[in-house]
Amino acid sequence: MKTISSGFKAGFMLLLVGASMAGCGVEDSTPTAPTVQACETNNTAQVKFQNKSNTNKTYDIIWDGSKVGTVAPGATSSTSTVAAGVQHTLVFKITNTNTEACTPSTPTPAKCTSQTYSCTG
Repeated sequence: MKTISSGFKAGFMLLLVGASMAGCGVEDSTPTAPTVQACETNNTAQVKFQNKSNTNKTYDIIWDGSKVGTVAPGATSSTSTVAAGVQHTLVFKITNTNTEACTPSTPTPAKCTSQTYSCTG
């Protein structure tokens, strides 16, 4: 019976240990920053405007003094991103007139929320 020399045994053991650790990697211990939503960083909210007209009128949407869209009866506008945590002025006007369809409001959207404002005038 032949004996395996101690040098050969040591090399063989290193090979086995190295092979058994081949799939083990050193994990990166650098902490990752939590994902922050854009609305958190930018202090914004999402708003939509809905026309629930009971007179079949189209409405112009006036947000903070600027026309931001026109909404047909029964329709909802696309989403707009607005500043959150501050008071805005919202007016629904009958399209191409100066006539308010509903009483103006002063909403204050909360950060990272989505809100739909409507008028049934």
